[in-house]
Amino acid sequence: MRKAVALIGVAALGLTGCAPVIVYDQPGVTVAQLASDLERCALRARSIAPRDVQRERRTVEVIEYRYGVPRITYDRQWVDVDINAGLREESRLNCLEAAGYSLAQIPSCSTGRAGEITPATRQVAASETSCAAKISGVGPVILPGS
Repeated sequence: MRKAVALIGVAALGLTGCAPVIVYDQPGVTVAQLASDLERCALRARSIAPRDVQRERRTVEVIEYRYGVPRITYDRQWVDVDINAGLREESRLNCLEAAGYSLAQIPSCSTGRAGEITPATRQVAASETSCAAKISGVGPVILPGS
């Protein structure tokens, strides 16, 4: 569970464009095998912890401005919550660890590197000189050089 929380925190930083990319590191695996393993683990996690959305009432803080002066009020709102989301992510990460993958953080590759990747391309080990190119439908793939 701690990995999922850390992953979410780093993913939030990634939205600003200043954080490294989180990749699944297993040197020598092909892009096709990585995609297959990711899909297999996602399906397994969904079978262990299916989507279970429940409506809950939550208190939210609302800041209203009247005549330029902020006023904080509280409101109760109905929200949809998937109570199995954390368990599903933990199951997916455990499946990937069992398949030999580990999480690593590396910088993004310069634009245009994704075009040189084919399904037979093999990942290199994550290091200070490697970089990650994002591939649609797979995610980031580790490449040599920057």
